[in-house]
Amino acid sequence: MENPGQQAESHQSHDSHLMSHSLLAKYWPSERRAILVHRFFLSISLDRQAPLEETLRSWESGVCIPWRRDKMRRDSQQQLKQIEEHKYHMSQKAGHDVGWEVAATEWVEHHAAAWREWWETQPESGA
Repeated sequence: MENPGQQAESHQSHDSHLMSHSLLAKYWPSERRAILVHRFFLSISLDRQAPLEETLRSWESGVCIPWRRDKMRRDSQQQLKQIEEHKYHMSQKAGHDVGWEVAATEWVEHHAAAWREWWETQPESGA
């Protein structure tokens, strides 16, 4: 019989394996985490372990819509904060206000991709 620590470790290992499952490959890491949370609650409501295929059908049948809407809002808010911070630093360096459009363009061209990769690993980005 496993002790609670071993059970938690086993569950985390199983979730880590699921995060790289081929059925989840098309989803961002934050959505994969949300799907696994959904699977947990779906399993409770079904009173059995929900297979990943069934979980994805449930997710795509409508559960994903409010989650994606909220995610888009969170992502946009965080990106705007990043751009504002970037604008501040650019303006300080230039000695004058560089303007929001210049800062936004520069941030998107030089920082957005790396920020997105980082952001997707953060718990605040999703489930």
